[in-house]
Amino acid sequence: MQPLVTFAQMQEIDRRAISELGIPELLLIEHAALAVVKALVARFGGTLIDTSGIILAGVGKNGADALAVARILNTMGLRDNFVGMVGTPTALSSNTKTQIEILERLGVSVVWPKKAEPELFEGCDWVVDGFFGTGLSREVKEPYLHWIKKINEYANQKWIVSIDLPSGLHSDTGHPMPIAVMASQTVTLGFIKRGLVTGPAADYVGKLSLESIQIPRTIPFSIAAFLYGPEDAFKLPHRKPSSHKGDYGHVYVWASEENKQGACILSSLGALRTGAGRVTVVGEKETLKTLRQRLPPEIMTEEIGENIFENPKGVWIQGPGMGPEEKISMKYLEMAIKAKWRCILDADALNLLAANPKRVLPILQKASIDQLVLTPHPKEAARLLGISVSEVEEDRFQSAKKLSEKYGATVVLKGKGTLVQLPLEAVIIVTSGDTGLAKGGTGDLLCGILGAFLAQGLSIVEGVPLGVYLHGKVSERVTQTFGHSRSTLATDLLFQIPEVLRELENQ
Repeated sequence: MQPLVTFAQMQEIDRRAISELGIPELLLIEHAALAVVKALVARFGGTLIDTSGIILAGVGKNGADALAVARILNTMGLRDNFVGMVGTPTALSSNTKTQIEILERLGVSVVWPKKAEPELFEGCDWVVDGFFGTGLSREVKEPYLHWIKKINEYANQKWIVSIDLPSGLHSDTGHPMPIAVMASQTVTLGFIKRGLVTGPAADYVGKLSLESIQIPRTIPFSIAAFLYGPEDAFKLPHRKPSSHKGDYGHVYVWASEENKQGACILSSLGALRTGAGRVTVVGEKETLKTLRQRLPPEIMTEEIGENIFENPKGVWIQGPGMGPEEKISMKYLEMAIKAKWRCILDADALNLLAANPKRVLPILQKASIDQLVLTPHPKEAARLLGISVSEVEEDRFQSAKKLSEKYGATVVLKGKGTLVQLPLEAVIIVTSGDTGLAKGGTGDLLCGILGAFLAQGLSIVEGVPLGVYLHGKVSERVTQTFGHSRSTLATDLLFQIPEVLRELENQ
């Protein structure tokens, strides 16, 4: 997994590379510029020489990188580029000043424009954004606000490359402050900043590429966040040729109330499709009477009772379409925890926790550290923490950590760049998935996928990120099949699970 860094960590890594290892800062700037040029070459190929662009630089280190891009392109024969400085001339860093002096000696005009003229952007093919790096901690003010707004007017027309991260985006949280460049591509430097891979950052980052710029990967630092990728998702549960259904676990799904029965059906089918040996829907007699008429024949039913938890350890899914039966819901959640079953709680079960903290927290405290998985979307997370949705989204990392600490559980904070916060461990970010998942029923399906992997013997640290990754890749596959994510149904995902599992096994 790729390590993700905060601003403070990246600052310390830069310092150690320069001060302790003796790597000249100008060398890092040069490699940063070469990485951006590489990105432009990859986009335009042999036609790059015939293009013209706008290179916009701030007064700090990010500006020095942008000015070095202008110099390299000039030496390649691109002579019609506009190179603009934005900010206060007296605030120029020494390295930025050095890059300006080199450009002036080469005869490259560096200007300090007062405003962005429409003609300037209409006549260009690409834009390089070099205003701010990782250190932005205050809201964007003028004159940068004016320039970022103008760049964004052309976001869908021009190829916009941001250096390190889109200017205006907070490198730790991924939030615009309050505005950020809407890049086509972000070339991040040294290590991936954690704010680039979750929440609203997806609306600004575009294609994300990482360039080491000669910063050694051996510089030690404490890693609190990782990015989960395809190379991490190949360890599917092993299936022996001589195996039988008992080898692949038993997933129990709490029966939904009558008008939400599709939720527990989707969870059950998701578990079966992902390899669980057996799936049983449990509930009260009257509930099961109507539900049996809708269930596929592969899914079993059992009337709820204390005897269920006398069976060998299973996986307990509670919440999808559960309904308001508080007393009985709490009773059997407590029994599942006492029986040492893995418990996946979603939807109405999360609302139950949020509404009854004094009754629920003592129950959850009886669980072991690897027993509980909560899968909230931001609104459910807000209820669980007693804060607003906007507060949850302002810092998804802190929100997931607080949830995990409060409930003693692994937390899957859903959204683009889903966070998997493990108790007492680093957070794992999974970026697979698209807007096809913004549809009712997809979260119920995720519960079943997670339950299947845990039932097949994977630990929470193995099975939960893998399940989230698979869920996202399946949605991407459905989009490829149908041509657009807006048409995706949760049931469409079911039929693509085998294809994505096959790809994971063969990679």
